[in-house]
Amino acid sequence: MRPLSRALTAVGFFLLFAALLMTVVETAGTSADLYRELQLENGLPDAAGLALEEMAAIDEQLAGYLSGDASALDGAPFNDTEKLHMADVFHLFGLLRAVRNILLGAAAALLLAGLLLARGRGALFGSLVGLLLLALPLIALGIWAAIDFTSAFDAFHRALFSNDLWQLNPGTDLLIRMLPERFFSDFAAVVAVRAGLFIGAVPLALFGARFGRRFA
Repeated sequence: MRPLSRALTAVGFFLLFAALLMTVVETAGTSADLYRELQLENGLPDAAGLALEEMAAIDEQLAGYLSGDASALDGAPFNDTEKLHMADVFHLFGLLRAVRNILLGAAAALLLAGLLLARGRGALFGSLVGLLLLALPLIALGIWAAIDFTSAFDAFHRALFSNDLWQLNPGTDLLIRMLPERFFSDFAAVVAVRAGLFIGAVPLALFGARFGRRFA
């Protein structure tokens, strides 16, 4: 039963870490404070032709909308194309939350089964394997983004959206002026750091629980 328990535990931790990553994406993606922080670092609101108060108000609308308030963009200064694209993003965040919740449930079931079969042993090993399974593709994506963020950014959007509404025009669309590509580059870095800290804390805690008693 040992190979089975190890497999269940490793997959359980992989799903848990994937759910934690999604949670970081959701919390960062619905934070008006983070929007403003990254915008100010990138020369906004001047580059968007807005006053700081206007930008802050729109940021609050965007954050509320992506948090699930479908009426939050009512009265926002976006054109029809921008609103249609944001509707796609709204549904994407809803899907993100649903998948995250499913993964959490599956992770709990697999971890419980795996650890019961192993009589509580193997948690640290399983967490490291699960971390490796998630980290390898993410590292590859990170290298791609570091080399050519525009290419990775475009591929990401083409994979997630079935239309070209995301290809906004800075000359006519306020949304892309408020959230330019460099904003998303910085946003991805924030998500990577936060996710690394949250996910990495799990095997570190397990390591401490396993070996800390030896030095007590």
